[in-house]
Amino acid sequence: MNLRKIIDSWVILYIAIIIILIVLNIPYTTTESYKEREFYTEQVPYNATETYYEKESYIDNVPLKIKTTVNWHITNHPYKDEFDLIATLKNTDNSSGEFWVTFHIETSNGSSDFTTNKVNLSPGEIYHIEKGFVGIFSYVTYKVRQPTIEVEKFRNVPKERITTMYRDVEKSREVVRVKKIKLSILQRILKIPAPPEPPSQPPVQSVSDDDWKE
Repeated sequence: MNLRKIIDSWVILYIAIIIILIVLNIPYTTTESYKEREFYTEQVPYNATETYYEKESYIDNVPLKIKTTVNWHITNHPYKDEFDLIATLKNTDNSSGEFWVTFHIETSNGSSDFTTNKVNLSPGEIYHIEKGFVGIFSYVTYKVRQPTIEVEKFRNVPKERITTMYRDVEKSREVVRVKKIKLSILQRILKIPAPPEPPSQPPVQSVSDDDWKE
């Protein structure tokens, strides 16, 4: 009888040990907070110099641009070592206007310039020009002149101004996160690390901000 009691006691003890071992190996979940360095991007304002253009008016003196023609020829006087420059100025436009002609003459005696009198010509009207020179003719150039009128024109003028712009700047901060830990009592006693799990919650506290870096 005593032997049976002893056997029953050992059986109970074994069963209790097994139950304890089972209980010790049942995992349960707890939460733990930890600190982590978080990187993020923030738009930071800064002052920049911006170039822009404004239209600015100004007054320009421009010719009337009435169409004309000049026909000329030379009459030589060889026995006198002279020649005559004979020209006609014609208004070929539909508008009347005032004109004068500047001539540049090259001869064997050198060069000279002369300007005709101003004359007002109606459309199709002709003005005759004649002038004598000493020497042998070389060549001639001319330019028809007309009065100018004041015309308002516009041009783009560059200017500068300070404007606020934005750029992306990388920053970092230390945050507190929460993770779940699923371990049994035995694992916790033996300090066996739990397998890593992703954080179950977003950051709950901003601990500090580092100086932002560009």
